[in-house]
Amino acid sequence: MQRRLSPASAPGRTASRLGFTLIELLVVIAIIAILVSLIIPAVNNARASANSLKDKSNLKNIGIGLHSFATNDPMERYCSGAYDFRRDGCPDTYGWVADLVNSGAASGPDLTSPISDLQGSEKLNDLLGADTTDSKDGAPLSRLNTGVCAGFTSATENTPARAAVVSQMMEDGYTTNYAASWWLVRSAPKLAPGVSPQTVTTTGGLKGLSGSLGPLTRTRLENSNLPSSTVSFMGVAAPGDSDEAILTMDIPGKLGAGVQLAEAFNDGPASCPSSDPSTVKLLDNKTAPVRMSALSAPISALGGLPNGNSIAAQQDVFLQDTRDWFAWGGSGKKKHVNLLQGDGSVVQVIDQNGDGFLNPGFNVVDDGDAAQTTGYTDGTVELPPSISFSGPLLDGEGIVKEAFED
Repeated sequence: MQRRLSPASAPGRTASRLGFTLIELLVVIAIIAILVSLIIPAVNNARASANSLKDKSNLKNIGIGLHSFATNDPMERYCSGAYDFRRDGCPDTYGWVADLVNSGAASGPDLTSPISDLQGSEKLNDLLGADTTDSKDGAPLSRLNTGVCAGFTSATENTPARAAVVSQMMEDGYTTNYAASWWLVRSAPKLAPGVSPQTVTTTGGLKGLSGSLGPLTRTRLENSNLPSSTVSFMGVAAPGDSDEAILTMDIPGKLGAGVQLAEAFNDGPASCPSSDPSTVKLLDNKTAPVRMSALSAPISALGGLPNGNSIAAQQDVFLQDTRDWFAWGGSGKKKHVNLLQGDGSVVQVIDQNGDGFLNPGFNVVDDGDAAQTTGYTDGTVELPPSISFSGPLLDGEGIVKEAFED
């Protein structure tokens, strides 16, 4: 029988080549690298967009909860205060976070923005180690010694037992990385009676309850003659100052020692002195009282400024210090902050110059060190009054009748 040769063994035929050559392998790797480089930015953009939508949803739900609280509160306050143990009281009983959690309107996941790298407030350090016998800015001791904080003593400061209590408090939903506006939690200075001309020298610091009129009320907002859509209530928080916003010890199951923490609320009225336009200082820190009448002049001057323009350094500028909000949202060079407004709407504000903060109009001059000393790197107006009113006082609050009668 004649044997037939297979094609592979037939004379004049070579064996089939197996595998890739080095060049072919390199081409495949290059194609994969190109595809990955195209896909990863798209995935990151999609993730950033989804996180921003969740952030907006959180803020809208917070707004619903605040308005519901005002409806049921005898004084029509939008909240009972800030998330600030030393200034406002135990955060499972007092403050806007406690109001929402205790009413069932929201809880921890709803009060934690996914766009931020920060997963807790700097006030956690106060909870871990603050002595309740020493109030801050006039917080009543009755507010400090309540809720889970009732058992806090100097002997339990910075102990695992205290950390376990704080961990459970966070587990129960009393945690946030959002920062309230000064309007929402303080609303206006508490004026010292009998002072003429009336000044913002008050009975206490403007960041505390003793120096302010306390949380904003529906009546005060409606009487301000400002559209509630331009009075901001809430935004995702900026990193806290390094001297008080690095977690001092582990909170079991929640956060590890050494992590960066978030700010709690904006600090309130501040000035950018024409004599030193590379700084922004709180009015609390001024060496001389400021007349109420002096605070209203720059407000009208800001009204017509288009977004992106700067203010000439011709006079002291008094505005809200908004550096406790931060542009975590989005991707690329121009990130954004979502802000909850007084009417319950949410607006997106772009950080135009990339410094992370929203400048309401301080005439900051870049002297080479402004970013380190101020936060704002220049005077670019990113938060104009048409979007968010940032005057030092709500319209009408600064009208004080000076003595002229016997």
